[in-house]
Amino acid sequence: MLKNKFFWIGIILVLAIAGAGYYLYVTRFAAAAEPVETDPLQTAVASRGDLVIIASGTGSIVPTQQIGVGFDESGTLIELAVQEGDVVKAGDILARLQTQDTPETIAAQLAESELAVIKAQNALDDLYATAEIARTQALSDIATYSQEARDAQYTLANYTMPTILQGLDAVEAFDQMKAALDQAMAAFEPYKYYPQTDDRRQDLLVALNLAQSNYDAAVKRLDYEYVLAVAEANLMNARQEYEKYQEGPAADELAEAQATLENAQANLALVQAEKPVIDLVAPIDGTVLAVDAGVGESVSAATILTLANLEPVTLEVYLDETDLDKVTAGYPAEVIFDALPDLMFTGQVTSVSKSLQEVSGVQAILARVTLDRESMDGSIALPVGLNAAVDIVAGQATNAVLGPIEALRELDAGEYAVFVVVDGQPKLRVVEVGLMDVTMAEIKSGLEAGEIGSTGETEV
Repeated sequence: MLKNKFFWIGIILVLAIAGAGYYLYVTRFAAAAEPVETDPLQTAVASRGDLVIIASGTGSIVPTQQIGVGFDESGTLIELAVQEGDVVKAGDILARLQTQDTPETIAAQLAESELAVIKAQNALDDLYATAEIARTQALSDIATYSQEARDAQYTLANYTMPTILQGLDAVEAFDQMKAALDQAMAAFEPYKYYPQTDDRRQDLLVALNLAQSNYDAAVKRLDYEYVLAVAEANLMNARQEYEKYQEGPAADELAEAQATLENAQANLALVQAEKPVIDLVAPIDGTVLAVDAGVGESVSAATILTLANLEPVTLEVYLDETDLDKVTAGYPAEVIFDALPDLMFTGQVTSVSKSLQEVSGVQAILARVTLDRESMDGSIALPVGLNAAVDIVAGQATNAVLGPIEALRELDAGEYAVFVVVDGQPKLRVVEVGLMDVTMAEIKSGLEAGEIGSTGETEV
């Protein structure tokens, strides 16, 4: 019975395996044997041509350098030597000002300032003289107090203290002897009018005299130590005074005196420079862009003229932030001004701002472009503020092999290949790619002009 059971199980397994094999054949191998209709390839022919990568923006002419100039004092403008548009050289007189100072007030200020310098110089000289006197006096004091200290030490060292004072410092000995004397005096007080023959009175008197003697000894010792302490303190002060003036005036006193003198000299220089009439001089070569005051007007210490250096002709250009990789110092530029649409000027990027600028709510790149002199006609005026369209040339390939971007297959970062159609069949070929824009790519090697590349399959 058991054998029959295993027999039927085996038959079932064989049938199951056979069925699975038939299903696999029908669904895969048989299907694979049937012809498959493939989509035709979409192709493009590589050709030769030019490819230019540009970043377009707008800009306007700005001064290369611009500064405001004015007088340092208030007064009345009595002469204006320039007008807007004039070209000036550094050092040219631009205007004259009648200051609020008269010759008399300037003379008084000058005398006062000169006196201040003299006083400051005298104070500095006196400081050196005083320092020498102080140093000499300190030497004398050192000698005097050294002798006093030595004498006091000698006196104290040769003073014979009563046994009762030994082992005590001066103040402690004084306090104890004072207490003992007060006690002896209090004990003697009731007997001081007793007959001198009274034994009790005599004993208390002897004790009182001994206490007085010990007290006097303590006072004398305290006095000797006081004299020594004073002499040593005076000696230390004398040494400090000598060290203070050993190299001349004290550093803090010298610094203060020198600062006072320098301040007085600076004030004198300012007064000496004061004039009833002062000139405004051009600090740079440039063009007068604006005049903000007229003859006869009262002016303060503020800008009254604006000068600008307009050479070379420079534009500030704004470009979309997505063109950041296409804008670098040194790149060539093509410029067409709105007012001169038939003329093209060339130049180059001289700088690119390290930070983006917000223009009408949009982040933009700010670059400076300088025009080439050879592209300019000297007879054409290019005023500040003139608007222009600007193309920055980020790259240019001339007579290069060009292919569509769709034909490129990226193998790895910066590595590309193209399916080249040979005898109707696409074959993968590695190519070297140069410049690329949104539609075309420069093929430096791996593909020749006239060869056909696959750009994908078309659906039918």
